[in-house]
Amino acid sequence: MDLPKLRRWPSHNCWFGRPYGPPIAFVVHTQSGGESGTVAEWLSSSSHFSAHYRAGLEGTLECWIDPADRAWSNGIVEPGNRWVAIAQACGVDPALNPNHVTVACETEDGGDAEQPVTELQYEALLCAATQAIQRYPDSLRYLVRHADISPQSRPGCPGDRWLSSGRFEALAHALGLKIVG
Repeated sequence: MDLPKLRRWPSHNCWFGRPYGPPIAFVVHTQSGGESGTVAEWLSSSSHFSAHYRAGLEGTLECWIDPADRAWSNGIVEPGNRWVAIAQACGVDPALNPNHVTVACETEDGGDAEQPVTELQYEALLCAATQAIQRYPDSLRYLVRHADISPQSRPGCPGDRWLSSGRFEALAHALGLKIVG
């Protein structure tokens, strides 16, 4: 299978560097709304939103924030989270903002939460996560849902399209990453 072509788009919505240590988790999101709205948010200096990668339904893979920097994508740790267990297992202060020790990828759903994950999208996400693991082979240990961090405000992220389809678990297995719960 051919690897997706990685397109790089610069967004300044990030913190530069990784002063709190390397990433411990790769976080999967489902993009809310359409591509144009997401791109507008990531290019706006006032939005305070970004992600390292975006995987499209047709297999496009975009890099918005270099994984050596910290994207603004994971929200806040909310009651009922699974993040604390992940942070503790990796020796990271659970009070630390997860954005400081994660790499994140938004996945397109075309505005339809029931949109199945395409094979091309799965391969694009696999490629992004593989690149992150190659860069951080000793620290990146978990595949995480956004809902694991923010279960109250993002309970459906990345959604059943990844979970009940078995794609999320298959991705973790293919990458050799742990999942929680």
